[in-house]
Amino acid sequence: MRIGLIGNDTSHVEIFSSLLHDIESPYYVEDVKFAGFIECYSEDLTISRNRAEMYKQVLHSFQIPEFKSIEELNDRVDAWWIMTVDGRNHLDWFEKLVSFQKPIFIDKPMTMGLENFERIVQQSEKYETPIFSSSSLRFSESLKEIKDKDFNFVYAYGPLPMQEKMPGYYWYGIHSLEWLDAIFNSDLKHIERKCFEQYELVEFLFEDGRRAIFRGEYDWTDQFGGVVHFHGSPPQLLEFSKMKKSYYASLLEEVIQFYKSKRPPISIHQTRRIFTWIEKLGEQG
Repeated sequence: MRIGLIGNDTSHVEIFSSLLHDIESPYYVEDVKFAGFIECYSEDLTISRNRAEMYKQVLHSFQIPEFKSIEELNDRVDAWWIMTVDGRNHLDWFEKLVSFQKPIFIDKPMTMGLENFERIVQQSEKYETPIFSSSSLRFSESLKEIKDKDFNFVYAYGPLPMQEKMPGYYWYGIHSLEWLDAIFNSDLKHIERKCFEQYELVEFLFEDGRRAIFRGEYDWTDQFGGVVHFHGSPPQLLEFSKMKKSYYASLLEEVIQFYKSKRPPISIHQTRRIFTWIEKLGEQG
């Protein structure tokens, strides 16, 4: 399978290129490769502009060629991956690709705002182009072990640094929302955000009566996790960084299966639900 890559300005470039092209990687995937990439970065976004050249060289080190023309690269690929770090440009890239009718994975966030989200969904349906978007945490092995168990409360924590161009939970906060949605898989009855100097708390009340509290740290950290409380048994600690299998490898497996089957592993309703949470939290910030 050959994948066309959009973007060279995020650490995901190195992570997923390694999984697909480095035979020494413990989770190396055979017979699936990035067939080429199209450069994309945002001048007005520091985390994008300052890393673009470095990750471009990473792609070159794996001998992944650069293309200037979408049409030329499209002739060489079976599927597309929009990987740019800046969620503001995802809709624009999607609109350039959707008419090719090849499955498209859009790295988080799928786009910015519910209006743009609905536009993507409408065009996907119009052209019958399969789409899928997710955080890497959603498919981690630790969550698979607990999602079907009888739990009633979760305390979650994770980084919540802010980006002016991708406000609120559209940047790092979306990771924690995604894994909470993965295990609860329920619509919300109530959500409340309380902001403090160095962190914030979000209280979730789901329609099925279960609850969660998320603590987001404004300083960047790579620590995602939580405590899951069960009925009649001891709580279970979740530490994503200590899992044996990388959650990036787990996500890649889902993306490849999506490309092959053209059926996303989660419903569009679940993705829409994440967007409604982000918008509601933005109204309270």
